[in-house]
Amino acid sequence: MSVMNGFREELIDSLSGINGDLTIYDMDDSKLEEFTNKYPNISFVKNYQERVITSNSNSIEGLLMKSISQNDIYLIPKIKQRLFELQDIEENWVYIGVELAKTLNVKVGEVFSINIPGSSMTILGPVLNSYELIVKGIFNTGVYDYDKYFIYSDINIFNNINSKPIIDVYLDNQEFNFDDLEDYYYETWVDQNKSLAQALTTEKNVMFIILFFIVIISSFTIISNQIFFIKEKFKDIILLKVLGVKQLDIALLFFLNSFIISIFSIILGTILGIILSTNIDSVEKILSGLLNFDLWNNEIRYLSTMPYRIKTADITFIISISLLATLISSYIPILRIFKIKPNLILR
Repeated sequence: MSVMNGFREELIDSLSGINGDLTIYDMDDSKLEEFTNKYPNISFVKNYQERVITSNSNSIEGLLMKSISQNDIYLIPKIKQRLFELQDIEENWVYIGVELAKTLNVKVGEVFSINIPGSSMTILGPVLNSYELIVKGIFNTGVYDYDKYFIYSDINIFNNINSKPIIDVYLDNQEFNFDDLEDYYYETWVDQNKSLAQALTTEKNVMFIILFFIVIISSFTIISNQIFFIKEKFKDIILLKVLGVKQLDIALLFFLNSFIISIFSIILGTILGIILSTNIDSVEKILSGLLNFDLWNNEIRYLSTMPYRIKTADITFIISISLLATLISSYIPILRIFKIKPNLILR
C-alpha cells in the first residue's frame, strides 16, 4: 500500500510538475499578460513544441523539443529542482535530460545537434534542417520518459517554426477560476493522461480487494488453528466442565488465547511493514542483486526510484479490518465448546 501510494503521488506530482496542471492551446500574448497580472502567484509558461531528431555515433533519438524563454525554465518545478547548468551560455542553448545525456554521452558545454523537418519536400520525404546547440544544462526530473525524450531550447531561435504557442500553467496549489477559460481550449493533466489516471484508480481498487482476501485467508488460518487446538484440548475441556467450571469461562480462555496471539501478530506485522516501506529502495536493490533481475525498471515504471508514502489513514484502516476479522475468527471456533456434553461422553 505504501509503495502504491508513493508511486501514485510521485507520478502525479511529476506529470503536473513538468507539463503543468493544465495546458492552454489558443491564447494570444495580450490575454496571457492579462492572466499573468490577474494571477501573479501562478506560473504561465509560453512555449512552442516541435518533434525533432538527434543523433551521434552512439544513438539516434526522436525527441519533443519545447522552445521557451530562459527565465521560464525556472518556472517549471521539476526542472528547477535538480538542474546542473553553465551560466556563461546566453544563446543557441538547449537543456536536456540526464537519461538522454547518458544515451548520447553528452556533457554540459558540448555541442548538441538536432534535425527538424522543413517545408521542402523530396521524393524521399521532407528536407531536414540541422541546428547545432550548446548544452547549457542537464536536468533530472526522476521520470524516465521526460529525462530521455524532452529537451528545452531557446524560444528566439524556433518560435517561427510553429506559429501556435502553447501555455503550460503551474497552479502550485493556488486558487484558479476555470470559468475564465471558457473561451479557450485547454486540457488538464488528467485529460492528457486519461488512461494513466484510470489505471491508477483501478490499481488502488484492486489493491484493496487483494488486501481484503489476504485478511480473509488469514482469518481462515486462525479459525482452523483454533479448531485443532480445541480438539487437542478436548479431554481437558470435559474435565473442567465436570469440575464445575462455567462454559463461558472456558470459552473466554480459548478466545483470549487466540485473540492475544492475533493482536501480537498485527502489531509485529505493522512494525515490519513500516520498516520494509521506509527501506523499500534498499530492499529492491538487494533482491535485484540476488535474483540478477531488475525488479524496478525505470523504462517501464516512469520513475527512476521506488517511492513510498506511509499514510496513517491506510494503516488505521488495515488494522481495523484485521482486528474485526480477528474478533470474528477467534469467536467462531469457541462455539464448539458449548456443544460438548460431558455426561454423554462420560457415558
